Amino acid sequence: MGEDLSKTVSAFRRLVTTLNRAKTHDQLTQAAGVRLDRPDVQILVYLLDAGEPRRVGAIAEGLQVESPHVTRHVSSLEQRGLLSRVKDPDDGRAWRIALTDEGAEAATRCRRITVDWFDAAIADWPAEERAELERLLSKLSDDLCTHLQGRFADSTAK
Repeated sequence: MGEDLSKTVSAFRRLVTTLNRAKTHDQLTQAAGVRLDRPDVQILVYLLDAGEPRRVGAIAEGLQVESPHVTRHVSSLEQRGLLSRVKDPDDGRAWRIALTDEGAEAATRCRRITVDWFDAAIADWPAEERAELERLLSKLSDDLCTHLQGRFADSTAK
């Protein structure tokens, strides 16, 4: 199992590296018709996927980055009219970050381009393999994120 898992991890690392390359990001934003930094795209798409406004801390936790990092990008995206602050219905003293219509449109275009890349890459795969990829990748994402969050929480509690 060790050698097979090592090959799987190497393949996954290669995929993540390709997706995180500056050249790939430049092609994404050019195709989407928006000029955004990688963290900007991540924040916009995170909020699109969330389907509702979120506090900065929740965005940071979801992206597994520090809150000040998110705060800087949120401020910039706000100034560009892609995000807005809305009162937190659970705490009138707090704010949540919401996509504006323009921000939702930019996030949707970026997500669509990425989906198109994946769709083109697996276009010749049988439907069963596509379904299996979705199932297993979702399971891996959920399980690895949960494992690492627990592990990191344990190490900071000491």
